[in-house]
Amino acid sequence: MLKSIAIAISLLTAAPVFAGASILFLPDGPARPTPAALEAFWAEAKKAKPAIGDDYEVRWFGIDAKTTQGIFNHITTDNKHGTFTLPWILERTGQPVTKVGTLITLINYGGAPTLVLRITGNEVIKFGDIDERVTNLDGPPVRDVKVWKPVHRDFWNGVLKKYDMAVTDDMPVLVERFELVYAKP
Repeated sequence: MLKSIAIAISLLTAAPVFAGASILFLPDGPARPTPAALEAFWAEAKKAKPAIGDDYEVRWFGIDAKTTQGIFNHITTDNKHGTFTLPWILERTGQPVTKVGTLITLINYGGAPTLVLRITGNEVIKFGDIDERVTNLDGPPVRDVKVWKPVHRDFWNGVLKKYDMAVTDDMPVLVERFELVYAKP
């Protein structure tokens, strides 16, 4: 099984492997999921959706427990249909671009697997060209471009600082469209 962990807004970094899972870096804050919790959750998801198979990535979206739960609420009420990843980070950490069809298990801030998403589309857009067509994929609180850009600029500048980089209008952003496949009852 392919299992990997990603962090807020799909930031990925290389990490160790244990119990057959590729575990990637998570920032201070969210708890790490245990292999047993991932296996139990995936067994529940497969029981509910037998056709999903065995391969998936594991990610965390958000900044803290409150934003993570808010994001989950937007996903489960059909109000969030995309996430955003920086190719610059993928390149520097040796991570591949997520392919259409990839299944993603989202963990909550406590590290508990909670949702399964399927990537339905990928598109690279320059940060400066992001408009409401793109931001409308996000949750309602950040759909306005005047809100979305500063929130993501501030977050990504914090991440990019480690690489002596900063957000520019020419920076590529990978827009990942998704659909909800399974939500833990």
